[in-house]
Amino acid sequence: MLTTALKPNEIVTEVRVPVLARGTGAAYAKHPHPASGYAVVGVAAVVAVSGGKCQRAAIGITGVAGKAYRATAVEQALVGKPLDEASVANAAAHAADGADPQGDLYASGQFRAHLATVYTKRAVLQAASRAK
Repeated sequence: MLTTALKPNEIVTEVRVPVLARGTGAAYAKHPHPASGYAVVGVAAVVAVSGGKCQRAAIGITGVAGKAYRATAVEQALVGKPLDEASVANAAAHAADGADPQGDLYASGQFRAHLATVYTKRAVLQAASRAK
């Protein structure tokens, strides 16, 4: 944790972030640790919307399992559906599917799985609103 893959003689000189296509929105939502502000659970969402329905979704989640993961069950549940409260809530319920939630003194594994569901819903809804 808090380490880098860079070697001692390497530095980052550039970061490129592509512009999102029309009809695509992105959002990041996190539950911050009260002492450090670092994300206990963080969710990044990118959704492409056309005709009022989700065409593509990419959801990345960190802080739940031992490493960050793609929430593929959520992505699959969103495609072809309208990005409204009910559809997104149903899809977000799968945020911790296949993950092995890890706990610590601040947040149990069960609480982290719950946070993944809550913050996935928030990130997807915000990304959807930005896609319009």
